[in-house]
Amino acid sequence: MKKISVTYDETEWLYAPDEIYSNVDGLQRKLQIFVPYRGEWEEEIRYPVVLYIPGAAWHRQEMYNDIPKISKLAECGIVVAMVQHRESDIALFPAPIEDLHRAANYLIENADKFHIDPLQLFVAGHSAGAHIALMTAFSKANGLWVPEMVGMKDYKISGVIAQAAPSDLILCQKEGLPPWMKKEPSAELLGVEYIDENSEIAKKASCAAYVKDEVVLPPVLLLHGDKDGVVSVEHSRKLYKLLKDKKKNVVYYELEDVNHSGNAFWSKEVLKIMRDFCYD
Repeated sequence: MKKISVTYDETEWLYAPDEIYSNVDGLQRKLQIFVPYRGEWEEEIRYPVVLYIPGAAWHRQEMYNDIPKISKLAECGIVVAMVQHRESDIALFPAPIEDLHRAANYLIENADKFHIDPLQLFVAGHSAGAHIALMTAFSKANGLWVPEMVGMKDYKISGVIAQAAPSDLILCQKEGLPPWMKKEPSAELLGVEYIDENSEIAKKASCAAYVKDEVVLPPVLLLHGDKDGVVSVEHSRKLYKLLKDKKKNVVYYELEDVNHSGNAFWSKEVLKIMRDFCYD
């Protein structure tokens, strides 16, 4: 028999799969929820919650492939709810924003069940999911598509975490399409044939239109790979500059030699950045 000394974190996570948060016209949408857990914990403990939207070019999302990655954030002491939203094939913009509001309300109503601190609610996402997270927070701060318009109570967004976000839909059009796509996903999101022929609509679905001197935005954490071959790093660089120029609360980390997605966004270094952002 051999004994070894091991180093590990006692915080684990519990998984609540397929929580139905919305049923619009018979169309259910679900959450995958990860709750920090220890063998011994205080019953009344509450954690920040991150509503995380996986990227899928605004189409139907794969809700299970990223579970090993997402669970790492729960091990950092954060409740994570992966949000499935109505895809552009069945509901155009701003339907995903309305869904994110519904998901937030569901979690607030069930805060005790999932050990959530409803005053520490963050929205986050990767790629198209990051666009939805940013647009939800920014449009809400501007009084647009607010919860009352979809029959829900108001709530506070404490911050936004955006990984590789296509924050400017006009820039998306200029970048061209990957070889596996036949049509610009941002055009499908808006229900138009071409973005460049519908620039005013595209501007209303881009972040810059909502960054104003008089509007208080929640804190923003931007993360982008400097070798991103799908969503140009210029998206985050431009948005960061705009937010700084308007004196908004923003932090931007550019990941060296990192492409559009992958484990880099869930590395120990990035996990610490995200955790500190939620606990600041």
